[in-house]
Amino acid sequence: MANSNQKYYFSTAEEDERKSFFEKAASEELIVEIWQKGQEKDEVEEFDIASFDADNVTLKLKLKTGLLGKLTGSKNKDKDILLKISFHSIYIFTSSSLKYDKESELYSLVVDKEIYKSQQRSNYRLNANRFVKIQFKIDNEVFSALDISAGGTSFTIPAEMKDRFTKEEIHEGAVVRLANMNYTIPQAKIAGTWEHAFKDEKGNIIEGYKVGVAFVDLPKKIEEDLFLSINTEARGEELRKKALEKKKSS
Repeated sequence: MANSNQKYYFSTAEEDERKSFFEKAASEELIVEIWQKGQEKDEVEEFDIASFDADNVTLKLKLKTGLLGKLTGSKNKDKDILLKISFHSIYIFTSSSLKYDKESELYSLVVDKEIYKSQQRSNYRLNANRFVKIQFKIDNEVFSALDISAGGTSFTIPAEMKDRFTKEEIHEGAVVRLANMNYTIPQAKIAGTWEHAFKDEKGNIIEGYKVGVAFVDLPKKIEEDLFLSINTEARGEELRKKALEKKKSS
């Protein structure tokens, strides 16, 4: 049976496919979002695609801005940047360096680095298992999380702890630990609690609850780093599954 979560998997685009993406983006005059790693959401700049040179894999861009912006230019000029182009429910994400040509008054990007593509990245949920360990610290206690996405996580609690987490309640300073890295979550909102039996460390069945958590206004740098970490772990899971299938068939 197909994995229902697979449609949200972050994969890398092949060379021919990436050219097709950029050609389509240019023909549809789509918008490119550009920012430097660590910048906040309100610092993202938008550019119109003027053209795409497939031979040199180069995008020509025009900054979407007012009169003042035209005078000062992009604050990302001559910087290493991240970029995103949305195709309805699909988007592509990569990195490059932004250059400016005074004569044409256009910016350019060489898009020859690895390109990620996905659908609704925050909806992809990476499940914990013996290879993927996820921990979530909230209310000064660390829990073993069931899963993680760029939008939230979930964990289990025994029945006697139900009243400790109230729906819509905001907890500040939570922390996610994934792949030996910690990611600070400034605000975590309790999305809800549901009856959920689970096993303790000794294998005993515990009647309890599943607590769903949504990350609120996650800073862009943390979102980027968490997204890439989830993507890396997800790709590792796919490789392990393929290796296991190959071993079974041999």
